Amino acid sequence: MAKSKVSEPTDKLLPKLSLFFFDRRWLTLVLWVALLTFGIFSYTSFLKREGFPSINIPIVVIGGTTAQDAQAIDQTIAKPLSDIALKQDQVSTVTTTSQDNFLRAMVQYEESADPDTARQNLEKAVREAGIVPQGANISFSAPYFGATGGSSEKIDATVSLYDPSGEASLQELTAKAEQAVTYLNKQQASQVERYFVQNPYTEIANPATGQKQTVQQSFDRFATQDDNRPQFYNSIIIGVSSVNDADVIKLDDEIHHALENLQQQPAFSSYETAISASFAPSIEESISELQRVLLEGLIAVLIVGSIVIAVRASLITVISMLTVIAMTLGLLFAIGYTLNVITLFALILGLSLIVDDTIIMIEAIDAARRKHRKARAVIKEASQKVSRAMVAATFTACFSFAPLLFVTGVLGSFIRAIPLTIISSLLISLLVALVFIPLFARFILLGKKQLGKEGHVVELASGVEHKIAEFIGKPMIWSKGSRRKQFSVGFGALFISLAFIGAALFLFTKVTFNIFPSSKDSNTIAVAINYPADTTIAEAEAVSDRINDTVSSVLGENLENASYYGVADNRTATLNIDLIPYGKRDVTAPELAEQLNSQLSTITEASANAYQIDVGPPASAFTVNIAAENRDAAITVANDLVNFMEQVTLTRPSGEVARFTDVTVGNLDVFSRNDGEAVITVNAEFDGTDTTTLTTLAQTAINEEFDAANLQSYGLSDDAISYSLGQESENQDSFASLALAFPIVLVAIYILLAVQFRSLLQPLLIFMALPFSLFGVALGLYVTNNAISFFALLGFFALIGLSIKNTILLTDYGNQARRSGLGPIDAAVAAIAERFRPLIATSLTAIVSLIPLAITSPFWEGLAFTLIFGLASSTLLVILVFPYYYLAGEYLRRVGSSLYSKVRQNS
Repeated sequence: MAKSKVSEPTDKLLPKLSLFFFDRRWLTLVLWVALLTFGIFSYTSFLKREGFPSINIPIVVIGGTTAQDAQAIDQTIAKPLSDIALKQDQVSTVTTTSQDNFLRAMVQYEESADPDTARQNLEKAVREAGIVPQGANISFSAPYFGATGGSSEKIDATVSLYDPSGEASLQELTAKAEQAVTYLNKQQASQVERYFVQNPYTEIANPATGQKQTVQQSFDRFATQDDNRPQFYNSIIIGVSSVNDADVIKLDDEIHHALENLQQQPAFSSYETAISASFAPSIEESISELQRVLLEGLIAVLIVGSIVIAVRASLITVISMLTVIAMTLGLLFAIGYTLNVITLFALILGLSLIVDDTIIMIEAIDAARRKHRKARAVIKEASQKVSRAMVAATFTACFSFAPLLFVTGVLGSFIRAIPLTIISSLLISLLVALVFIPLFARFILLGKKQLGKEGHVVELASGVEHKIAEFIGKPMIWSKGSRRKQFSVGFGALFISLAFIGAALFLFTKVTFNIFPSSKDSNTIAVAINYPADTTIAEAEAVSDRINDTVSSVLGENLENASYYGVADNRTATLNIDLIPYGKRDVTAPELAEQLNSQLSTITEASANAYQIDVGPPASAFTVNIAAENRDAAITVANDLVNFMEQVTLTRPSGEVARFTDVTVGNLDVFSRNDGEAVITVNAEFDGTDTTTLTTLAQTAINEEFDAANLQSYGLSDDAISYSLGQESENQDSFASLALAFPIVLVAIYILLAVQFRSLLQPLLIFMALPFSLFGVALGLYVTNNAISFFALLGFFALIGLSIKNTILLTDYGNQARRSGLGPIDAAVAAIAERFRPLIATSLTAIVSLIPLAITSPFWEGLAFTLIFGLASSTLLVILVFPYYYLAGEYLRRVGSSLYSKVRQNS
């Protein structure tokens, strides 16, 4: 195998930086200890805990009662209210529903709008217009998205108060809850702002007399385990508002302490209280799971590093990665971020990325220490050899996450902490590699006995690595000196790569597409209940009790607690069920929901549907809106549309078919408007979970059947049909913004690499790592039954940085070898021989560090498998095939240079 001394890069700035801190070891040691300590304290004490980053959802809800029938409310209040709202600044959509004595409207604003300011401006405009009838009780609120979802009150937790004997009446429970609130609000608390009762009673105007009367408007039930069987109790909800910037874990602890004191009071001896809604349990479970994954990943790094590089070197790797994590946590605290599920996950994902700079630098030091007897010379050579490639790889990885900064809507707010956290950790990892790893090496790897001695440090796999690298280089050596042989091995490599890419394209047709698919398990399910229009509150309670009995029977010991959060009424109710953690269950949440639905189908007094609650944005029903200015014609179309949807099949790109389920016309006793236009709705679900694909196919099928000519035959306009896709619509818009930003980022990466390598061709070759990864991505998603989703795409962004790093390493060293005088083939062989170990070490370490995440967390599974399989595929093809692409590039450069010289001579 050809070897030659490789010339040093001309860039000396980064080696000077490393040597500056290496020469001042005590200053560097103090700086490291200070940053590490600040990071540790940031994690243990400074960073506030919360479930997910706070998201601003600018919505104003208008609701209330008035003594009018549905049609009158629609004409006299809903329509003018819609017209007024649409004239407000930053309004996105306006929807209204009117039924006898009740009005509800929702106004959604653009993401940058302030909800409170929007509410004040809208209420002022409506009041001044004088459209609210005298005696009507109409309220305006900007929902607070807390522990119970969107609510008019600020609710960060709820407490259920109930009588275990079941003897207390609702009035007695309400009075007792008022007493409890009085006591609780006197307790000293740093996280609680106030306790308040969600009163199930309200005053409404009597339709006949116009006089106000007190009626029950809502109810609640709380379920907890009693003798290994869930028991439901009539309960009253006590809401808890936290102070601004409260720590959710501390808030939960304070509430528990206050309730313990309350239970000790004689007046409450026959009553029970329990926290029924709180972010704390899920946060603690998620953080515990992610911390465990992080620890397992670090252990994997230690083991793999010990095998692939050396035991001492792997110890430096772990210390360096802990340093990066600590410094990143300190930075998150400094810029005002919190420790939540998203930022902690980003650190785990970053684990597979930050290992690159760490291992590349350590491997270079480990290799250089065999040739020098002075530690300073080792650091100088190592930094000169790899610093430029490290900078290129790090900034490429940073750029690969930049598209996530452009994601719009709720999804963008939800995940924005991911790119910021990962980009920060990547830049910090580069700093640690250049500044602190030489310090760690000085004390651990560069002792006098370790310098200048081949093999003194235990390297378990060095012999195997050398033989594999030598084997890979043999075809190139064999072809040396023969143009025919070179073309034969080159076309062989091209055929292999194209075969993998072709197989990837085939596998992608077998993988479903869903922007936010349901995860395979979670710790929460819900039962949504819709009652007939004429249901009374007493009848709704009776039906819900039957549903509760079914829930208790089906879930059994898997149920931890459940509550309606005090907002169930005679129209709709949602039972929110917390399950025991999925690590302690033998059955998944989707399976439990399916079992529930099988039993709930026997209840005919109401429509009840059980479903899993995921972490991401909620899924919505597929809703078709039919313009209803001509209401009779719209109703006819709606009925015909129901018949069509019940019969039609939706054929996926893979050839598999799907159908609509639960197709129904919206309640015709309710008058609805979208953006001021009257509509009749048809609602449906799908029998598949690939919502994004099925939504697109459904719209296409309906538009083809109910085209312009067909709609005109009913007496409706060409555009009488529209769609309300809820969160799915916003997800698609967010995904589109991501797709728009992605090519821009690729161009930016190309420019960065073109400047770094002083070539327009080599960056294109470096990009070959991306198509090389496609086979693994497709195979990983297919065999693990995961969809092409937002999180799979997030994994692909991480893959860009990881896989391109491999081709950057080979290209950089090949260029160094060429500058030292080696020919193209010898340079390619030397690059494989020199860079095989760090390439394998970084890729294998990243893969192994992600395995705990893939097998532990259902929510992040698709992302983890995308990275694991994609990186394995890319690494394999980069090692086997990329050297021939490099040789082809050198051939083209040589031909181009020759042609340029001839043109210059002729001119």
